[in-house]
Amino acid sequence: MRRVIALLAIVASSAGAQDSVKLEIQATSGVERRPVAGATVIIDSALVPNGRTDEQGRWSGSVPAGVRRVRVRSMGFRPRDTVVVAGSDMTIRVDLRETMIPLGEIVVTAARREQRLADAVVETELITARELQRGPSDLASALTDHVGIQLDGGVPSGAGVQLRGFGSRRVLVLLDGQPLTGRVNGTMDLSRIPVSGIERIEIVKGPQSTLYGTDAIGGVINVITKSAPTSGRTAGVTTTGGSQGRTEVSGDVAWRNGALSSAVDAGYQGVKLVPGVSSDVATYSRRGHGGWRGRWQLDSTRRVEWGTLGLIERQRYRTGQLFHFGDNVQTSSRIGLRQDGKLDRLAATMVASTFDHLSRAATRDAPASDSGSRDRQRLVQGEFQWSGVRGPRVWDAGIDVKREWIDADRLSERTTDIVGIEPFAQATFSAGRALVTPGARLSWSDRWGRFVAPRIAALIRPRDNVAVRASIGRGYRAPDFKELYLSFVNDAAGYAVYGNPDLQPERSTSISLGTEWTGVRSFIRGSAFTAAYRDFIETKAPDASGVYTYGNINRGWTRGVELESGFLLADWRIEAAGERLWTRDEASGTPLLGRIPFTVRASATGPVLSSTRATIKVAYADRTPVSRDEASGSTAYRGAFPQLDIRLSRRLAAGIELSGEVGNVLNRQPGPTWPGFTGRRASVQLRWRSDALD
Repeated sequence: MRRVIALLAIVASSAGAQDSVKLEIQATSGVERRPVAGATVIIDSALVPNGRTDEQGRWSGSVPAGVRRVRVRSMGFRPRDTVVVAGSDMTIRVDLRETMIPLGEIVVTAARREQRLADAVVETELITARELQRGPSDLASALTDHVGIQLDGGVPSGAGVQLRGFGSRRVLVLLDGQPLTGRVNGTMDLSRIPVSGIERIEIVKGPQSTLYGTDAIGGVINVITKSAPTSGRTAGVTTTGGSQGRTEVSGDVAWRNGALSSAVDAGYQGVKLVPGVSSDVATYSRRGHGGWRGRWQLDSTRRVEWGTLGLIERQRYRTGQLFHFGDNVQTSSRIGLRQDGKLDRLAATMVASTFDHLSRAATRDAPASDSGSRDRQRLVQGEFQWSGVRGPRVWDAGIDVKREWIDADRLSERTTDIVGIEPFAQATFSAGRALVTPGARLSWSDRWGRFVAPRIAALIRPRDNVAVRASIGRGYRAPDFKELYLSFVNDAAGYAVYGNPDLQPERSTSISLGTEWTGVRSFIRGSAFTAAYRDFIETKAPDASGVYTYGNINRGWTRGVELESGFLLADWRIEAAGERLWTRDEASGTPLLGRIPFTVRASATGPVLSSTRATIKVAYADRTPVSRDEASGSTAYRGAFPQLDIRLSRRLAAGIELSGEVGNVLNRQPGPTWPGFTGRRASVQLRWRSDALD
């Protein structure tokens, strides 16, 4: 090898006397040569200035003449090394091969700091930007393609998700690591959040109350929005049209000028469907969104970051002779200061989240302007966090201070703000091939008291490509405003419902064990979990005067196993996954309602017909108990739901991609209680991404 390099050096020296030449690299993947944006370029073991490929997978710059060793690497791909004889200006193409799991990808949710996915002590799943470009238009659709995540909710609350048998009330949704307000009947409607402004989604299953507090019994879903660019300017536009009146358009622009970088995106989505309603007659959902994110680099270690998101939505559907309307306005804003030292990182963040919901009904297809029930939710939170390395240990600690309040019809006049203070800390110890992370959070509220949420998690790597993860921890959910302060009287029906200000937090204890084997072209992983819950808040039986209230009365358990595998076959990516879930309500001795006991999913993605790319997905959800007659003890079930989706995409010239998709090809109808969209859906999408504009 040394002789070959020496010979190449002689050839390069004889090619000319230039001190430097221009080198252009085109990074692609697959037989259709898809550009790989954001790939890192390393020349002679050194990262070059502005050394990342642009949106078209290109990088260019000046390099010294002679023999150069070029390495191109990108998350989700195997690094590729090339020896270049740089005697004159030249262009080379570097073809990168996908890896099954991007273990080198940086995630933040598992430890509330940046770390490699391979080093996350708790089980963490990642939905990358490339996956988000393969069809889903909203957050709920993107999540339910993955094992262990089921739809939850329905009309009028929208499409939420379940994790490990726990419904949407007990799954925490974050936007850039910060909490969102905006639940209707306890459900956060994830179908209202478009994927056009999302960079990636991080999913951590199991109780995460140690790091994130309330609602994180089933797990945490952290939506990471697209960041401002580190250099240059980019832009993009996506338009979609399809059946059921589907019309979507979104665009984004991002740029950097010196120490200041910023990104703006906006869009509109309309469809004649509403989550949980099988009919598209007199039904629609229309929403617009806009976001702005930025970063100001004060110096080499300090920066200011900010982000805003605004959503406005109108929904309509019909039941019997009545039209129902839901008007929603949601906002989220954050600003933070971060300092990165050699051993310590400090971050201070302030976030404000609002949600306004107006529910109306009318016998006509337009509501009366002065009617309806209003619900205004507000959350303000300040956070200070420190991470530091001290010898073989990594420490993470911080404190959250939050204030939330609500202005809603049917709440008692004594409704007041809820103020909470929540310090937390954890330490990561390394011992050989093992990492152990104990931690705890103390949550205090001026309304419901205090709760301690400890957890200990461990990661063992007996080999570089094998990981075993185990954890045990407590989770909790604080009572919401309705459960504490509801005041509702129905004189016509002769009953009343009142909140209970003496409610205590719901609690759970969970144990999970998972193992993972990863190769360059294949992977397999499985996990088993069990969770016992108690003090869940339910409606108590009415007293002699017909008054209902809430109490900490429900207890039970959930248990399950998840198995997932995949491999690369030539340029095709094949994946399959399944989940088996068991649940129990101790009061009735029966399974929990709305939990799908068995699901399987499989997908295949790869090139067909030269530069056309195909994605085929199949899924099966077993029949599910949805209601129970307490008098007779009989249970009603929702039917099984087999589903087939097909998508074709083709990259055209000038950064344009054309794709078409048919969802639910078999047109299966799971029934009126299905919480998501139903029926066959077809669409065509046109996407354009700019080259670097500099």
